[in-house]
Amino acid sequence: MEEIIKHIDMEMLKSYSYQGSYTDEYLFFTDKLENIFQENKNVKLEFFLMIYCIEGEIKLELNNSPHHLHQKDLIISLPNTIIGQVLASPNHKIKIICFSNRLLQRLTQTEKYTWKWVCYIQKNPIKHFEGEEEKLFNQYLDLIESKAQTGINKIQKEILSHIASAFFGEMISHTTKKSVETDIRIPKTNITQSDFLFKQFMEALAADNGKHRTLDYYANLFCYSPKYLSRIIKQISGKNALSLIHENAIEHIISELKYSNKSIKEIAIDFDFPNTSFFAQYVKKHLGMTPTEYRSNIIRKSKCSRVSK
Repeated sequence: MEEIIKHIDMEMLKSYSYQGSYTDEYLFFTDKLENIFQENKNVKLEFFLMIYCIEGEIKLELNNSPHHLHQKDLIISLPNTIIGQVLASPNHKIKIICFSNRLLQRLTQTEKYTWKWVCYIQKNPIKHFEGEEEKLFNQYLDLIESKAQTGINKIQKEILSHIASAFFGEMISHTTKKSVETDIRIPKTNITQSDFLFKQFMEALAADNGKHRTLDYYANLFCYSPKYLSRIIKQISGKNALSLIHENAIEHIISELKYSNKSIKEIAIDFDFPNTSFFAQYVKKHLGMTPTEYRSNIIRKSKCSRVSK
């Protein structure tokens, strides 16, 4: 396999935006392969990717495994997948939707079958659509594209996020239908202790709303050592437990900074930080800017958007 030429995250996709595409911190939508891929080159995508082949054919590799898309085929790529050797027929038409890891975590963190779906998708990344499934899929695509091409204000952006979330749920449900049906037939006694602990951890994480940000807290909650809990979470999800804890906290902090009228001090208190200085250090470590800078940046972008209209 060729050397990976770059890692691409959602922030980088903003620079690839062109007329007819849409991008924000959660979603990227385009109908051009070249907005993400370079022919015969390899990239590592740090987000969830869906490519739907409307016409023609697409050939590509996921983690060095070749795949071939025909008309009405959808391929799903999980975060941190290496994609290369992307080739398309001259008459191809496609739609690409990317979901950020933050949105992905928000959508899946309380789902009972999440880790089983991940395993299923890794082994079965292509889904062919026909009949009612195809009709539903295209309705979602048309709605997302229509919303993305209109003037996006704060309310419309939230609506688009909810539509994209519903679309994600529908596609995962249809794509992994066989996996879920098989899992339902498995007696509950076959659920491993590791699976059960992972489910407990993710549910506790979702309920906590970002107030507790240490591995020790969750380890004590389930009466396990931090080392054991960390190993199990890594084994099931492929991600570091502490990373999931911080991602969850930052997701809730971002929401407060963007959409609440609370002061920085009030938000810091809500998240149980000892003072605003610790809060600012934490946010800067994970977002690259202080809470004040982040909120100012949001306000500035909002003003620029209104002016451009």
